[in-house]
This record gives sequence, structure tokens and C-alpha cells, in this order.
Amino acid sequence: MKHYDYIMAGGGLAGLSLACRLARSTLRARPILVIDHADKSKHDRTFSFWSQEPDLFASATSRSWRRLRVVGRQGERCLDLGEYSYHTMRGGDFYRCARRIMERFGAVEFLDAHIDTIEDGDRTATVRMDDALVQGTWVFDSTLTPGYPAMASGNSATRLNLSFLGWEVETEHDVFEPDVVTFMDFRTPQNGDLRFFYVLPFAPNRALVEYTAFTDARLSGAEARSALEAYLQDVFEVNTFDVVSREGGCLPITDASFPRRLGRRVMAIGVKGGLLKPSTGYAYTRVQADSEAIVASLLTRGHPFDVPASDPSYRWLDTVMLRVMARHGGEMHTIMETLLARNPIGRVLSFLDESSSPLDILQIMASLPPSRFIEAALLNHK
Repeated sequence: MKHYDYIMAGGGLAGLSLACRLARSTLRARPILVIDHADKSKHDRTFSFWSQEPDLFASATSRSWRRLRVVGRQGERCLDLGEYSYHTMRGGDFYRCARRIMERFGAVEFLDAHIDTIEDGDRTATVRMDDALVQGTWVFDSTLTPGYPAMASGNSATRLNLSFLGWEVETEHDVFEPDVVTFMDFRTPQNGDLRFFYVLPFAPNRALVEYTAFTDARLSGAEARSALEAYLQDVFEVNTFDVVSREGGCLPITDASFPRRLGRRVMAIGVKGGLLKPSTGYAYTRVQADSEAIVASLLTRGHPFDVPASDPSYRWLDTVMLRVMARHGGEMHTIMETLLARNPIGRVLSFLDESSSPLDILQIMASLPPSRFIEAALLNHK
């Protein structure tokens, strides 16, 4: 049975981000393996995030913008991002960039296989795949099984589904404003939930148009397709278009605790490790910071588990926000519009990144409707 020091069980965003940082560190002399059965050469999803500085995968960025648009009942606001830029990466570009980084250091092996089980042990963990076995000193698990996540027990668990369907469309005429991202457009029936459109314009006649909903039940594909068609017709007056690519899915959104340590030799990463921020559905920046922290822990502690947990105050704020979404989802569009109207966009983005000063946190909280948030803060979930 072949042995590796570090095994990435899953070669998506989290697994490849960690493998790249291991390959660039002094740990690259040790055997590293990435296992995944999916074709990672094609575009299968889009990663979007905001930042002030370029990151390790900057060369994979498809497009960056300096302005965001928010549209709702209070009108339209176009926000200059100041020190921030909003970036997007096509999945295929990210995967190829990660491969180039790892090949540059020649430190990583890849195995195309379906992972059946991961078995923890005292000194190693065993990964069972198809008809093969490998052992790792440390195994980093980002695989998601049907029904995941297994919710933590306790009073705080609020659960929603983040359903989304996106079409990258090409239109006959120029209809998109290529220098402005439509961050949230609430011109759609809310149906008691938080629902909005999101537009990433790549050219005047080409954009990713996405329908997003935070709901109790998973959104049906037919409902999402109908909403996208209506939006393109009503807002952009487009009846005929080519769909260049599609992406969609449903992510579990919860404030329940996700265990990071799955065994003596196994650590959860990515969505499985709770890196999806519950109140926003964004994960890219958190995954990058977590990957850096894991490598630092390995270098200084000899194990990967000494990584910082989320600040308790932000976890509590996520819980409160999710409770408001769950109980008063149809009002969330007004709350989000108010939040963005009463605060500079830089303050909002740093708050969502969990890097705000205490004063900024207080200013954010003071700008929100007090009744709903006080009710949610005092709510005791069974």
C-alpha cells in the first residue's frame, strides 16, 4: 500500500488550494496526493470574491470590477469599491492554474478515483477507492456525501438552502454594462424568501446571469429557469440568446458547528469544514485563509489542527442573520438595501469578511432594523 504524507480527499477548491500551498512550502519534499474522480479540466462553476490584493491564483481571474450595482424597491445604487476589487474565476481556469503551480514544484501526484471510505488510525489514515488503497499521515477531507452536513446538536441550528442557477448568455445586441457587477437585483417575487439576480458582465453582449434563493425547500430547476427567462426579457428586453454554459446547485446553509477534526489523522476542509459563510454563501476567501493556516500549523506544530476558529461575535451575528432569513425572508431584500444605503461599501465588505473593527461592527448593527434582529437574537431554537 502506497504511503503519502498529505492526501487531499477531493480535488475541488479546498483540496487544490491546500495542495498548492503545501507544494510551495518547505513541506513539498514530502509525498502529496490529490484524489478526485471528477473531470477538473472543464468549467463547472464560478468562484467570485472581493479583495484588496492579488492572491495566489490571480492569473486565473476571468474578470475584475471596481463597481457594484444594487437594485430594489429603494431604487438603484451604483457603488464604487474603493480599495476593493470584485473578482471572478471560471472553475476550469482555476483548476488549470492550480495544476501549473503544483507542476512547477513537481511535488504533487494526482489519482483519478472515486473515494469510498476514509478510515482513521493512530499513525495513518487509509483511503479506500474503487479497487485501491492508499495511506496518509494526514488526510484532508472535502468530500460531501448525500445528506451532508450532519447537523450538530444544540439550540442554535438554523438551516436553509442556497439554491442557484446561472446561465452565461450571449446576446445578439449589446445589453450589459461591462464595468459594473449587478451584485443584487431584487426585482423578482420574493415569495417569503430572500431571492435576487446576480449579473457578471464579461462584454456588452455576454454575461453570467444567476438566480439565487435562500429557501427552506430546494428550489426547482423549472422555477429557476422561468425566473431567468423572465429577468432577461423584462430587464434587458432579450427574448433570444445563446446559453454558452450553465452552472447550478444547492448548498446547505447553517449556523450549526462543523467538526474540523474528523479523527486523529483526518481533517475536514472546505464546505465540509464549515468554510462556507452562512450569512452570505461565499467561501473562496475563507478557504484561502484556512489553507494558509493549515500549512502554518503543520510547519510550527507538526499537525494541521491549530487553525483559528471564527470569531464568536461573527458566529453569533451569522446566527442572528440566518434566523431573520428563516423567519422573515421576504423582508430581507429591504434589510439588504438598507444595509448598503446606510454604510460605505468598504465597511460592509470588511464586515462580511470578518475583518471589521469593533466600531464598524457597531455601526453595521445600528444600521439594521432593530425589531427583527432583537427578536432573532433572543430567539431560543429547540
